[in-house]
Order: sequence, then C-alpha cells, then structure tokens
Amino acid sequence: MTDHVYLLDTRCLEDAELFHLWYEKMPAGRKEKIDAFRFDKDKRLSLGAGILLLYGLAAAGVQDAEISFGEHEKPFLAGREDLFFNLSHSGHLAACAVSERPVGIDIEEVRHFDERLVRYVFRDEESDWILKNTEHADTGYTMLWTLKESLMKYLGTGIALEAKKIRMDMAGPVRAECEEYDCGHLHFACFSMKDAQLSICSESEHFISCGGPERVALQGGIIRNEGKVHETH
Repeated sequence: MTDHVYLLDTRCLEDAELFHLWYEKMPAGRKEKIDAFRFDKDKRLSLGAGILLLYGLAAAGVQDAEISFGEHEKPFLAGREDLFFNLSHSGHLAACAVSERPVGIDIEEVRHFDERLVRYVFRDEESDWILKNTEHADTGYTMLWTLKESLMKYLGTGIALEAKKIRMDMAGPVRAECEEYDCGHLHFACFSMKDAQLSICSESEHFISCGGPERVALQGGIIRNEGKVHETH
C-alpha cells in the first residue's frame, strides 16, 4: 500500500552546509519556490517539503518525476494516474502525503482563534463541538481548520472555497459536507504533535489506520526514517 505521510523538522537546515547540499539536489521548479521566499525560515520549510517529496516518491519507486500544476496551482505527477501527493508546512515542520488516491494534507502550528475569526471560519455547531469536547479551544480550532484545509487541498480549490461552506461532522468518524462538492467518499485522519495539528483528506481509508506520520531526519546527504510519531484522534 503506497499511502504514507512524512514529517521533517526543518530546523536541521539552519546548518548552511546541509541546506546547500540539499538545495542542490532539488529540481529547478523547487529551487524557484525556495528562492522566491524572503525569509530563511520559509526557505527552509520549502526545501524541507521538497526533500520529503523526493523521499516519498523514491519510496514509491518514482525517480525524476515531472511535476505539473492544475487549477489553483495544485501540483500533481504528470502522466501518472496511480500516484498522488500533497505538501504542507508550518512553524518548523514540513509534511508530505503520498497515496495511490488523490490526497490533501495540512499541518498548522496551534494558533489563537479570536472570536471574530471563529465566526468567519466555523459554523456554530462546529464551535459548540470544540468547546464541549476539547480541553484547549485553540488546539481544537486548529485541528478543525486543518481538516477543512486538507479538504480544500484535496479538491485543489485552496481558499477559493470558503471554509465556512464546509461542514465538518465530528460525531464518530470525521466526515465533511459541502454544497458545491460531493464529499461522501472522503476519509479524514487527524494527528496531534507538540504544538501542531496535522490532517489528511483522502479517498483512501488507510491513513486513518496508518499509525501516524513517519518522522524523517537528515544525516548529511542521507534521509533516515525514524518511525512513527503522533498522538492520534
């Protein structure tokens, strides 16, 4: 089964020599993305996402992949209808999902949601669920936001689809409803890490039982898989 989610702490790329080593391994398109960022932290995150994509595709037996972009700039593998990926990064973490089915992933540092933002992004019943079922509201709101964002990224709409038009049903297995799209066949997996939330939206059920993200580390020019790290919802 080629359904995996990988996680990289990009603070290791603060080492200028290591950053340069991996930057030179990137295809031209990824280098352009890295170079477009102004701040070093964002450059490291973009490079980290590129490293995870190389690793994830290689693990699936894909070398020298050609990346194309659909509407709203969702990336996909040109000429492949049997392998899909999606990338995300936040704080100091980069994440990559690789699947045999279309997939969307979002990772976010736990952030504060003030009352105005809550009203703009979430439905009343979603807020009620967060306040009743989570110990820390900001952690719950961040988790719920990553669920919605993972759906947007699965669909390839990005924020062109308003978050409040998505209704997340948290009673039992997580489900989504949206007037503009059929979401009945989609599955959601949520993972908690220290100070961060990660969600995956996919046509595959495997992410729910996959055991969580696989943390990888860089040892010079080698990527080492350090195994699962998560607290699952």
